[in-house]
Amino acid sequence: MTSPLENRIEQAMAEFERHKASVADFEARVADSRTTVTTKNRALSVTVNAQGELVEVKFPTGAYRTMAPAELAGLLVDAVRDAQLQARQQAAQLLQALLPAGVPVLDMLTGPVDFDATMDEITRVFAEARQPRETRTAGGERRP
Repeated sequence: MTSPLENRIEQAMAEFERHKASVADFEARVADSRTTVTTKNRALSVTVNAQGELVEVKFPTGAYRTMAPAELAGLLVDAVRDAQLQARQQAAQLLQALLPAGVPVLDMLTGPVDFDATMDEITRVFAEARQPRETRTAGGERRP
């Protein structure tokens, strides 16, 4: 017969293994992630990886040949920017699955972040997640 402590240790190890598998799955999905954006006029398409780095530019039609250089350059910049935003959103969705609800993942990935405020928010979310669910109110406060 196993003791309650041994049961808790086994449960903790099983949970750790589940989290480890989730992180490995996240890493694999991010490593394989590519985002492609094609412009409305189909003059070009761009592909970025999960880090938003440009990995491919294609010209599906000959439309680019009749465009002014500045017009083509602007189209390229806009397409890359759109692809990078979509890549960040996809990465945030994948990462959000690993974190408690309420962690501002997309905010952390999209721009200047007040690191201290973000860490305070993450700490608050984790503290709420540790509270027994039946004793929390909708606002996160504990019920007596």
